[in-house]
Amino acid sequence: MTPTPVFYTTEEVANLLKISAKTVREMIKSKRLEAVRVGKEYRITEDQIRKYIKENKT
Repeated sequence: MTPTPVFYTTEEVANLLKISAKTVREMIKSKRLEAVRVGKEYRITEDQIRKYIKENKT
């Protein structure tokens, strides 16, 4: 059985990455960060956050 993924809101991701929630939404719309739409809100998995960080290392 696979573990259930942990989902974060745009606000939670913004706090984790030290950016604004607006920036997180722009990243989702520009396909730089994958998310799931739940009603009018986005949810982002921990795996997607890790993937974004890994792909954007300097």
